[in-house]
Amino acid sequence: MIPEVAQSPYQKNTRQARCVRRQTVNYLKKLDLHCKILDIGARSPLSDAIEKELGLKVVNTTGDLDYSFSVPVRGSNFILYSHTIEHQFNPLFTLQELRKRLYGSMLIILPSRPKFLWSKGHYHEIDHYRIKLLLKRAGYRIVSYKRVKFWRDWWQYLSFRGIMRLLFEYNAYYLVKPFTRNIAVFEFPKSK
Repeated sequence: MIPEVAQSPYQKNTRQARCVRRQTVNYLKKLDLHCKILDIGARSPLSDAIEKELGLKVVNTTGDLDYSFSVPVRGSNFILYSHTIEHQFNPLFTLQELRKRLYGSMLIILPSRPKFLWSKGHYHEIDHYRIKLLLKRAGYRIVSYKRVKFWRDWWQYLSFRGIMRLLFEYNAYYLVKPFTRNIAVFEFPKSK
């Protein structure tokens, strides 16, 4: 990821960032988690909000997610992959590496918008069809999918593009799990 392009608007304290943080924390409350969360990417205000409001420990990855990255924990029951995948050149590599460390579920949060609203700061604007293909290729299945509307500051809706954002822009929440691996079970022969 190139840092200049990967500057997330969610690092700032805008209405959009507060709205996304609140919606994500509320979504995580419904999942009733009681484990350490691995958050992909640099530490963000979302990590702090999860620790503060849910009382869960959040650890973050370090390094370049496109080539190699380090994870401070050996494995994780829950991974949060929020607004990071669209900033990567090679999200398939990261998804495959995370699959090796995932024991439970992963929540992927993506901005979802039509092509005429795509951001030039994103390498991949991934729609529902393409994320399904990417997840299947990486060895995941979608457990649940939810579209959530988020709100920006009022002055951002004063143009034609702003009105289109008001009508068509939302966040997509994907709760995914790895496909179950086929493990051959050895059975002992029955004794006579």
